[in-house]
Amino acid sequence: MKQQYPLEQAKELAEELKQQLSRMTSRIEIAGSVRRCKETVGDIEIVCQPSETFDLFGTAEPQPIYLPYRAVKDGSRYKQYRLPNGLCLDLFIVLPPAQWGVILALRTGPMMFSKKLVTRRPWGYLPSEYHVEDGAVWHEERGVIATPEESDYFRLCGLNWIPPQERN
Repeated sequence: MKQQYPLEQAKELAEELKQQLSRMTSRIEIAGSVRRCKETVGDIEIVCQPSETFDLFGTAEPQPIYLPYRAVKDGSRYKQYRLPNGLCLDLFIVLPPAQWGVILALRTGPMMFSKKLVTRRPWGYLPSEYHVEDGAVWHEERGVIATPEESDYFRLCGLNWIPPQERN
């Protein structure tokens, strides 16, 4: 079983990491059990969208995300770092076609709630004509459905926005 840290200690560290990453991102939010204000925390989860640089011709290139910690997993959309105190930082990077609202909702959790968010009705919340793939909601005929905010995703699922602390 992984080590648990008190919420206040994990929250302080998460805020420090958010600050370090903010110069490389256009949007960033702490997710997971810290966002849900759980009493103890086993890892830190952060959702971010990389900054974009524009060249003379207007093409956007995401800035690389770099932290001075040992990367355990180093993908383009998900990175995991082992922090000096033993905690892991799970970094979820929103890149197209992924949508901010979907990713933040899913990465805030908890796991069973997130599962219901991506499971089609009648067992889950997602209307049957949609599915989630590559961090985006897809409609069978219309393609990607924009969910720029977490509340947009909840609305698509027919739910009122639920505060993170009340999700179970």
